[in-house]
Amino acid sequence: MRKSLLLLPLLLLACADKGLSTRRGAGGEVVLSASAAPAGLEPGAETPYPLGLPSALKGRATYTANCASCHGTLLTAAEAAEIKKQAALPPTHADYGAKVRELAAEGRWPVMPPKVGPDFTSRAWRFQRTPSQLYRLIAFGRAPRLEGDPAKGFYAHPGPSGKPGEGWMHAIKDLRGDQLVATGDPVPVWNAVYYVWSRAIAAASPTQFKDVWDMYGQNCSVCHGDTAQGNGPLARTLNPPPFDFSNRKALAQSTDAFLFWRISEGGQFKTIPLSVRESMTPESLQQFVHQWSAMPSWRGVLTEDQRWMLVDGVRSRTYEHE
Repeated sequence: MRKSLLLLPLLLLACADKGLSTRRGAGGEVVLSASAAPAGLEPGAETPYPLGLPSALKGRATYTANCASCHGTLLTAAEAAEIKKQAALPPTHADYGAKVRELAAEGRWPVMPPKVGPDFTSRAWRFQRTPSQLYRLIAFGRAPRLEGDPAKGFYAHPGPSGKPGEGWMHAIKDLRGDQLVATGDPVPVWNAVYYVWSRAIAAASPTQFKDVWDMYGQNCSVCHGDTAQGNGPLARTLNPPPFDFSNRKALAQSTDAFLFWRISEGGQFKTIPLSVRESMTPESLQQFVHQWSAMPSWRGVLTEDQRWMLVDGVRSRTYEHE
């Protein structure tokens, strides 16, 4: 308790910045709040976070039908390796060109190069973005440049007619049976979001999904649990308890920049870097700020690449991947 009281001013100083203030909650805990609540993108509407597990696998068909004509075809490292391997076979071999034919049946061959937008196979594009922000950009056609903060300006995305700022919510086509139909359902949008979000993992190597899963299992599951629900073998001994990463809303509101910093610094941090704080809303930041938690710092224990793999490992618990 004495340590907590001594360290409390550090948290207050760290958060005393533009648009970020602190107050005491009913139980005496520190609560982060915005000095002025940001206006919503849709009047009176909340982002409809998925109740079930979003599917990057299903999102592939949604992306191909709605997005690939502008953003290009996104092959996985495993698919590219298989195409290369089959191309080296004799033309008379039964497997010659089999993967190409499979991709063609899905509408993913010939490969379409991207015309606009970021390189989704690179992690850099999503560093200070959130899945929630990407959802809003697709569904509503506009999203704040910094998550939840319209004062920083907006990204605008062309809609079905090509008009910037026009949403796809009621036009995006989803695969129902063997038919592509527009449903007005948020689920296909979330599926497309996580398909795009996971492309950097899928493009890294044929085994990258397994590698990031194993990296999480080796370093995080003892506290956060195999299913990342905060229920690992040591969870009962910790206060505050390990974070439950099945909280899809919290993860959808978090940036990779924040997750990487939190993994690197652990639970004994003294300040929150400005670049990290500005990439998150105070409300979403509050969900993760467990000052003085038992989480260790992984800086100096794991390499930078390994810590990025943990970011992907945590993310991979919140959607169905390929």
